Amino acid sequence: MTIEVVAGVPEARPPARRRKQRARLADQPRVPIEVELTGFAAGGRAVGRAPDGRIVFVERALPGELVLAEITRDEPSYVEATTVEVRRAAPGRVDAPCAYFGQCGGCQLQHADYALQLELKTAVVAEQLRRIGRFEAAPLAPMLGMADPWGYRNHARFTVRRDGDVGFMEHGTHRFLRIDECLIAHPLVNETLRAVQGRTMQTAQLSVRVGEHTGDVMVQPRLRWRPGRGRHVASGQQTYEEELGGARFRVSGSAFFQVNTRQAERLAAHVIERVLAARPHVVVDAYGGVGTFAALLAPHVAHVLTIEQSVAAGDDAAVNLAAHEHVERRVGSVEALLPGLEPAPDVVIVDPPRVGLQPVVVSAILESPARRLVYVSCDPATLARDLRLLVDGGFALVDVQPVDMFPHTQHIECVATLDRVSAS
Repeated sequence: MTIEVVAGVPEARPPARRRKQRARLADQPRVPIEVELTGFAAGGRAVGRAPDGRIVFVERALPGELVLAEITRDEPSYVEATTVEVRRAAPGRVDAPCAYFGQCGGCQLQHADYALQLELKTAVVAEQLRRIGRFEAAPLAPMLGMADPWGYRNHARFTVRRDGDVGFMEHGTHRFLRIDECLIAHPLVNETLRAVQGRTMQTAQLSVRVGEHTGDVMVQPRLRWRPGRGRHVASGQQTYEEELGGARFRVSGSAFFQVNTRQAERLAAHVIERVLAARPHVVVDAYGGVGTFAALLAPHVAHVLTIEQSVAAGDDAAVNLAAHEHVERRVGSVEALLPGLEPAPDVVIVDPPRVGLQPVVVSAILESPARRLVYVSCDPATLARDLRLLVDGGFALVDVQPVDMFPHTQHIECVATLDRVSAS
């Protein structure tokens, strides 16, 4: 079966307009439409045609299926819908093991066999590279999946009601959904959830972060407990520690750290291998965070320079990199510090937010003497856009390696390697 992959997704509309349409749709009887699904979109939804010919994006459906779907968003050029009945299932369909799937919006792909999830996500990356990046034959490797794609998430944010119930908001609504177990969350997260469920008071949000290799648990904020409601868990910690690739890292509550430790180790190992293959003397780790890549590179590179704007992450990096005298930290934005940076880098690592690289950063990389660029991306669309700019500016795309950091969800992480084209 040939699967059409649709790279684009509908643009978000202003909240007020979205609320008005939801209210209008809620007042109308929802007549399901029958849809033949032939494609897959970069949002975890299958794609087909509505009876009137408009493109339709369908949640909880797969390419190759025939489904009945209720319309949840009605636009002049497209329709969004949710599956209510599967009339012909695709070979890769499975029963979602989570009781909350479809209500909780955290997972989009539990109804797909894991091997099929990897295939669909890889195809999305290929289509983004083709359509947005204009790479007709991109050097794209198969996605690196997990041996066990459950119980991996080391960070969860919960909503807490006044009565102490803990959960999430239902997908697409403002209704509270109590959660007693999250199947993609690390066991220590679920253990903490069970301990606090129905026992907390005077907080609206709850964050639980755990160190998979250390056993550390950080629960924020400091909780108050209802009298006589069982044991209390420690809370209000400001940091926790985790190990990655043999190095130990302190992570603050507001600092970013990958939520999948096992896959983060594989991603980091791939990045380090690509950097060291270029035999660099100076490596710049832009968007350096708590110092993950810098700490792993430090034993092998003469000079590593990190750039990080976040104060919390910078404080963590100061601790995590203290033992490495040849690692230099610069505090500030990559946009301000990378142009004309000294010492000049042989290799640059970038791990930007979802919006990708700002034009000034692309220009700074092109104008630098860097021989290799290793680009870590959490959005294939902005990655494809930036890769085209970099290739047009004098780099060659060596390879793109997708890594499944978020099984059962729509999210996709990639590592791209580019080399400077030698002047002829």
